[in-house]
Amino acid sequence: MDLAFNLLLTLLIELPIVAFFFRSKKRKQAITVAFFVNIVTWPLVNIIRLNTDWNLNMVEIGVVIVEGVGYWLFLGRHIKKSVLITLVANAASFFALKFIHYAPDTIPKAPTIIR
Repeated sequence: MDLAFNLLLTLLIELPIVAFFFRSKKRKQAITVAFFVNIVTWPLVNIIRLNTDWNLNMVEIGVVIVEGVGYWLFLGRHIKKSVLITLVANAASFFALKFIHYAPDTIPKAPTIIR
């Protein structure tokens, strides 16, 4: 459940930031591309994080580069602007995930009824 919460939080933070950088004509396309790019890179980061002892900061730098290339290819932005967009979005979600944690005990379980 913790991973699902992290994915949801990442999308809720990054998609509006990406949308902010685009005019209303390309905003829908930018959000769609950002959604699919995140759906591809997010599991890769978590597989690396859970199965290796690589430095998470270096992995995030790789994600910024990969997502920047994705925005550059699919949205036709200049590579510098694409990397800037993904740098801002990933920095925001990275720091938010450092400070916001989900405790499974916060959602109460349904009471059991004895009949």
